[in-house]
Amino acid sequence: LKPLLLQHDRPDPAFIRGLRPPPLAMSLPAPWADVFAEAERLKSTHLRALLQDQARNDAMFVGSGDMVLDYSRQRVDAAAMEKLFALAAQADVEGKRRKMFQGEKLNETEGRSVLHVALRAPRDAVINSDGANIVPEVWGVLDAMKAFSEKVRSGECTGYTGKKLTDVVAIGIGGSYLGVEFVYEALRTDPEASVAAEGRRVR
Repeated sequence: LKPLLLQHDRPDPAFIRGLRPPPLAMSLPAPWADVFAEAERLKSTHLRALLQDQARNDAMFVGSGDMVLDYSRQRVDAAAMEKLFALAAQADVEGKRRKMFQGEKLNETEGRSVLHVALRAPRDAVINSDGANIVPEVWGVLDAMKAFSEKVRSGECTGYTGKKLTDVVAIGIGGSYLGVEFVYEALRTDPEASVAAEGRRVR
């Protein structure tokens, strides 16, 4: 292949297409192939056109408590979502979610439970890992974090100069930093949080 390509400064597109393997969707089992087919179908559809369908838009709001997820700005329609839901059912996403909440060891690489949900669990929840409920341990750390942050805000915890701490330096890459920044930006719109954080910055 390399010698052939070197003979062309700009190879003919038909020549390149002839060297490519068949589309990935052709070698995938359903419902994966169906999802790829939907992606191909919608590739040339502009989001503005999809947003003209109010019934579609209304169907793409999901609420839980005080939170609302609006995914109408994604380039999908009802037919594409049907294929995605079928794929989720075939992959047993619901069953895996249930196992995650039960503390089963889904992290095959590290051979341990996936415990993100424990970080958000109510204080009286029970999530067992290796035969022990880890929720009290999680809340122990959360309580310590709250106590420390309150000492920083009140001025009880100061810097080496004795002055109040005003800047928080967030060290991280990608999600390790963006998560902190997103929470900071979101809380700036909350009146109580805004007053509590007045004069302080995340850097």
